[in-house]
Amino acid sequence: MSAMYGAENSTGNGSAGGGPPQQGRQSLGDHGRHIQHEAEALAAAVCDTADGVQLYVAEQVEHRPLTTLGLAAGIGFVLGGGLSARLTVVVLGTATRLATAVAARALSARILGRDSTAARNTSA
Repeated sequence: MSAMYGAENSTGNGSAGGGPPQQGRQSLGDHGRHIQHEAEALAAAVCDTADGVQLYVAEQVEHRPLTTLGLAAGIGFVLGGGLSARLTVVVLGTATRLATAVAARALSARILGRDSTAARNTSA
């Protein structure tokens, strides 16, 4: 019996393989530092994006105050539950189709080498 127990504990370092730790493995501290670095980079990217959005919104409020106010009121109304679920689906579906059509027209004008106003004038 004692020979069996002696064979199990012969490595002395508690590792199952009995050899030195693998070179490719990182310590828990290394993983923690890597996660902290990635989290800091993500936080910096979020701050940069938030700053960009804030500048864009401020510019839109300055140049188009009534449009911005109407859009904000509409979004707040919808998010606040002002529309029924069925009506919300219809409105969002229509808005999505309209936005897709506008984007497709602008893309086709760019591909053809014309701006969107020239494309509208030639199609009319």
